[in-house]
Amino acid sequence: MKFKIFVVLILVLLLWSISSAQVMPADADPALWARALKLHKRSIIVDGHNDIPSPMVDEDFDLATDTVGKFHKDGDPFHTDLARMKTGGVTGEFFSIYVSGDTLKTGGSMRRAMDLIDATYREAEKHPQQLTMCTTSNEIRRAKKAGKICVLMGIEGGYAIENSLYALRDFYRLGVRYMTLTHNVSHDWADAHRGEVKNNGLSDFGREVVREMNRLGMLVDISHVSEKVMNDVLDVTRAPIIASHSGARGVNDHTRNVSDAVLRRVAQNGGVMMINFYPSFLDARTNTEENERAERLRPQIQALREQFKDDREGYNQAERRLLEANPIFIADYKRIVDHIDHMKKVAGIDIVGIGSDYDGVPFLPAGMNGMEDLVLVTYEMLRRGYTDKEVQKVLGENFLRAFAKAEEFSRNRHISAGGSLTKFKK
Repeated sequence: MKFKIFVVLILVLLLWSISSAQVMPADADPALWARALKLHKRSIIVDGHNDIPSPMVDEDFDLATDTVGKFHKDGDPFHTDLARMKTGGVTGEFFSIYVSGDTLKTGGSMRRAMDLIDATYREAEKHPQQLTMCTTSNEIRRAKKAGKICVLMGIEGGYAIENSLYALRDFYRLGVRYMTLTHNVSHDWADAHRGEVKNNGLSDFGREVVREMNRLGMLVDISHVSEKVMNDVLDVTRAPIIASHSGARGVNDHTRNVSDAVLRRVAQNGGVMMINFYPSFLDARTNTEENERAERLRPQIQALREQFKDDREGYNQAERRLLEANPIFIADYKRIVDHIDHMKKVAGIDIVGIGSDYDGVPFLPAGMNGMEDLVLVTYEMLRRGYTDKEVQKVLGENFLRAFAKAEEFSRNRHISAGGSLTKFKK
């Protein structure tokens, strides 16, 4: 009897290990794949951007949702949960405190940010064996040794501070360690990558925000902003900056990506560009076909919204069926490494990081379904001849260096305490 129980347990563990392991690509070299898995496991991996807090608030999603052994296809239901995080080997994950630009009209930017911060803390408190809240580079390193996943926070949409440096400082006290200066809309002190030019880059108050973020040790994030804002930030900042989830414009000329000129300036600044996994930002063909499909299906999508206006899950399923019936070209995961290659060539390997945008994008590159597939990036870098040290820099060490430098600058207090402006002044 005891022997039978032992055999059953062994079979269960074997099935679990098979089902939860990363799937080797059909064209992969088995020896190189084994090397990639080993390197990935021992590396510190920091992902710069994950939008899972929004469904945690809006859909009461719990990261403990059991997907072990049944990882769903891309984004079904989400890209992120505890099992996927563990299998993906992530050490530090930036949970995005994403505030929609719609709040500039409706109000409630700060309230929305507070709701998402609270949900993030509560999720970590529910799963203390797996998750730990982190606010420093050293805490990320300690979490790796302890076998835990660091949960960090970054605000996406600088209007969440509602033009108040008081609020900015309070968000820092709550644990926020970067702020994306805007999202897809221009606002009172920073212009977005698309839409209205309101400030010709950063306003005077926007520059004050950057200085105060430097003083606090909060990283300035230039994803989503206009190129003029990128350059204004680089003119003002005295600490390293990041792009938490942007690609290289030299590979795909999209306004969400970063030009070669800015890449070179960021390299001089000591900052890090964390590459977004969204295929439309990675590849021009995917972007074109997705836009054409969206325009073609606009009436049907609107009809589905009306039909399922009180049934979110029903709408999600109906939209998925419609999109699957109208397929487009989706660039594969190797395109991520094309952006890494380009950034390395233009500005050096020390500039590159990863910022997936999990659960903030409608689909991932072909071959990827969620966080469990992060090792594909490691494998592809090794296949192209990257050294172990270079791979580890991209996976997390570059970010940790920039983060530590920002912390050091804050400790040294090279700028005046407090800041001269506390509220926006026209």
